[in-house]
Order: sequence, then C-alpha cells, then structure tokens
Amino acid sequence: MSRKTSPSVSRIRRTGMRVSGGPWTVYIANAEQPTGRLVVALRRTAGCAVTRSRTRRIARDVFQPLRDTGAGVDIFLIARDDLQAQSRRNLRITLQELLGRGAKALAQRGPSQGEMGG
Repeated sequence: MSRKTSPSVSRIRRTGMRVSGGPWTVYIANAEQPTGRLVVALRRTAGCAVTRSRTRRIARDVFQPLRDTGAGVDIFLIARDDLQAQSRRNLRITLQELLGRGAKALAQRGPSQGEMGG
C-alpha cells in the first residue's frame, strides 16, 4: 500500500540534489521557508518501530544545526535497507556526511538552477 506524495516532497525530489550512501538516499533542495524542513521516510523494511523512532530522532538531531544556521534547506531522507544493525554513532556519522555532501552540492549548483522545473 502506498501513500500519496505531498507537494512539498515532490518539489524537493524534482528540484533538489540527490545524494546516496549506505542505506540512505537524500534529496536536498533550497527551502521555501527560512528554517527549512526535514521529511524522513522509513518503511517497515527499515526495522522495527523502535529502530524507526530512534532513526527519526537521530535525523532530527543531525538536521538541527542546519536549521539553526538559517541555511534554508529542505531535506527528504529515505532509508533503503534495514537499519537495525546500525549503531547510533554510525547512523549519526553517515547522516552528517550525507547532509554535508548534499549541502555542498546544492551550494555549488547555485540558488537559481533547478528551481524553474515544472
């Protein structure tokens, strides 16, 4: 069973940069709001409810510094594999590295490219 994709997630996927690594795919785009937003998509294949909740907390914690700097980025984070075997530390390091790569790629692309798509 699939859910309808929200317009904001569609925009992030359409206009953003895609970065992949480990069990993750990250789409990062310039935000419509000054603070930006984080959307985490975790299916049951990512692990049990405890694992998914832990992963969301870690993702919010990793995203917070980007939000506090006013970088204005929207992030759509997708887990492609089971995360249960991943330690908290490994999850945090992997997410920080991916978000850093995505932000760097987005900055190099510039604010106007990709925003015109339809």
